[in-house]
Amino acid sequence: MICNHCGANLNPNEKVCSYCRCAVEEPEPVQVPFPQPASQVPAYQGKQYPNYARNYQLAAQGAMPPASPKHKNPALLMCLLGFIGLGGLHRFYSGKIGTGLLWLFTGGLFGLGTIIDLILILTNTFYDKDGNPLNK
Repeated sequence: MICNHCGANLNPNEKVCSYCRCAVEEPEPVQVPFPQPASQVPAYQGKQYPNYARNYQLAAQGAMPPASPKHKNPALLMCLLGFIGLGGLHRFYSGKIGTGLLWLFTGGLFGLGTIIDLILILTNTFYDKDGNPLNK
């Protein structure tokens, strides 16, 4: 045991330091964390996800997240083509192949998805597959 005041080595049963005459404090027990069972480990741990969380943090700090290599105007034109039956082209363009197929086969989620995507593109809140906003 070591004295907290002078650093002298003490016997474990001493209550007063023999060098500085200070009261010896009992050391706090060290808490060793036990590993979590696999069922309690978060499912996202160690996996790569799009940059949505990073972009949200950057926006909260007042910084702009990196822009996508894809541009807003072609995506806007492709989104408008969804109203004449070619829904989902803007999603293919931005790299979202799965939802692009869904939009294509359901007519832009029956027009509602196309309207929502149109609003997102116009307000610069439509993201590519990596979670980056479309370039202006």
